[in-house]
Amino acid sequence: MLGSACAQRAAAPAACSTVRAPQQQQAAALAFRRAVGGGGAALRSAAAGSSTAAPPCRGAACTQAVAAPERPTQQPSAGGSEQPPLKVIIAGGGIGGLVLAVGLLKRGFDVTVLERDMTAIRGEGKYRGPIQIQSNALAALEALDTHVAQRVYEEGCITGDRINGLCDGVTGDWYIKFDTFHPAVDMGLPVTRVISRITLQEILADACRALAGDSIILNSVNVVDYEQGVDPKTGRKIVTAIAQDGRRFTGNLLVGADGIWSKIRDKMIGPTKANYSEYTCYTGISDFTPADIDVVGYRVFLGNGRYFVSSDVGGGKMQWYGFNKEPANGTDPPGKRKERLMEIFGDWSHHVTDLLKATPEEEILRRDIYERAPMFKWADGRVVLLGDSAHAMQPNLGQGGCMAIEDAYQLVLDLCHEADKAAEKGPGAELDVERVLNGYMRKRVVRAASIHGMAGMAAYMASTYKAYLGEGLGPLEWLTKFKIPHPGRVIGQIIMKATMPGTMGRVLGGFRRTLDQTDRLPMCHLADQPQGFPHDLFPVYMEDDDALLRASHAAWVLEPVTAGANRELHLEFEATKGQSPVISRQGMTVGRAAACDLRLDAPSASDRHARLHQCEAGDYHITDLGSQQGTYVNGKRLVPNTPHRLLPSDELCFGSNDLGGKRFKVKMMHRSLLEGGRHGSYERPRSVPPPSDATMGQPQLGAAQ
Repeated sequence: MLGSACAQRAAAPAACSTVRAPQQQQAAALAFRRAVGGGGAALRSAAAGSSTAAPPCRGAACTQAVAAPERPTQQPSAGGSEQPPLKVIIAGGGIGGLVLAVGLLKRGFDVTVLERDMTAIRGEGKYRGPIQIQSNALAALEALDTHVAQRVYEEGCITGDRINGLCDGVTGDWYIKFDTFHPAVDMGLPVTRVISRITLQEILADACRALAGDSIILNSVNVVDYEQGVDPKTGRKIVTAIAQDGRRFTGNLLVGADGIWSKIRDKMIGPTKANYSEYTCYTGISDFTPADIDVVGYRVFLGNGRYFVSSDVGGGKMQWYGFNKEPANGTDPPGKRKERLMEIFGDWSHHVTDLLKATPEEEILRRDIYERAPMFKWADGRVVLLGDSAHAMQPNLGQGGCMAIEDAYQLVLDLCHEADKAAEKGPGAELDVERVLNGYMRKRVVRAASIHGMAGMAAYMASTYKAYLGEGLGPLEWLTKFKIPHPGRVIGQIIMKATMPGTMGRVLGGFRRTLDQTDRLPMCHLADQPQGFPHDLFPVYMEDDDALLRASHAAWVLEPVTAGANRELHLEFEATKGQSPVISRQGMTVGRAAACDLRLDAPSASDRHARLHQCEAGDYHITDLGSQQGTYVNGKRLVPNTPHRLLPSDELCFGSNDLGGKRFKVKMMHRSLLEGGRHGSYERPRSVPPPSDATMGQPQLGAAQ
């Protein structure tokens, strides 16, 4: 489906576990050609000739350049003169608006995009950060324009090829894992990625300009109102978008893609207040290399009144979001955001605190989280809403931008259907725009509302998690010391394990009925398979936490616990790297003797105090060697000469802490850091070699190379 421009992608059907029969593929292709013919022979020819919507892709896999198409020919009118194509005004140059513009321009519509500020993002300052594009939206981009999709694949970072899921915020232990890989593969969809919002907008804007020139997107136009009427020259209905500075833009259709604070929405249904989620969100991007970056893509850390999200975003960077329940419109003193975050999350897992420590103060942003309740009126005559202007939701499901892409593709498809019908009626036939918009709304409103509800439920669950009985009970808080699992935690885990596969299928595959009307073949791509571990181990790691821990490309070392090193990660890292040997299968001895691998200059230490080693199964153990003052793990003294299994972040004390015992934490470090690398310099492989002739046609993905 992606054609000869990408040799690796052309072989992709061989890597898919399910492919439709040829008869189904031909039927789908025929349906697409009929659907998006674009209003008669002229638009049908334009759609067929518009094989690209962007400049040639820049990736190494690209083998030939494809020129951008010229503007489509106008369809003839009944009188022999040329009738202009449908003129569409799009208020908002965000992701949804630009996706819509690309799709309509390719199929012969006259489009103008009006954007208030191309660099602005709601409350997030100059840098917009990455956005997650899940399988449902990626497939829609493929069906819309293969070269736009290809550029997204080249620029994005795959996270769905790894283990993802929910964790306990304090301990970091897995609560439940997500499998977004196999649902995508089974349904023939691309695997979830993240990409910079700015980069994605640039890709889409480039595609628009390649199709229609630089004037297609007008910046600094803030649409605040609209009027509907009749063109006195033609007698046909028109709509006029009115900018804040008084400029007027007239067309046959106005699309409000202007976000959660949409003025088009206010005009359509009346001003309404957005709902504050009760959470403010801190976010940042850090140069940091997690020890398990090759096997874990993203985590959501659960807490009571707070939660935390971290994700690999490629380029050696990790993005994180810290949510805290508090009143809206809060502020922080200058230079105090990291300090406040450490107050909120400082007692949480090192997976959280390491990211905070590795983020410069000036790179931490803050914004309050708002949403709007689902509504069932998206259209008013020749005006329609799209994306956040219709269904702004909380970010917890990662589907806000994806829903906007689905909206855009559905609207393109419906307009093309109607254009084809108008062309069959003969030259000069008018498109029934109002019927199209109402039909588009009916097709989208239920799915958007259901995803909106799931996002709200995910936010509620993430922020009301209680690990142990007694948590949040005030006078009964002392019960937490017994570490009795909270009943809600246990019941929730059972429910989620039972429902998660179906939920993933609905979220990722809920748009397939529309995609089946296109010529996009249901397939996944070779580059989407796991890179950090053999594919057949995926189900093992989903079930076995210990196996996943062993699979990390990490070295285990001891990090000295010293005062004053709890704010800057690089100080801790250098202290660890310079002092502790790597714990190996051969083992390392700790003590005062000169022959010890890790010498302890402390009166509480024995000459040969303890030994640490990795066992054959891959786990790490410590054995007290009969030391005089003992070896302690998390405050508990070990039985001499008896191995004790270690876990990341365990605190060791060699000798009594009261008598000056030396304290260390067990630390996992990605091996690249011990091989001359630095935090933020490591990036996972982006693809695997194309398959050999012997593996072509195999029904399942093979092991990572």
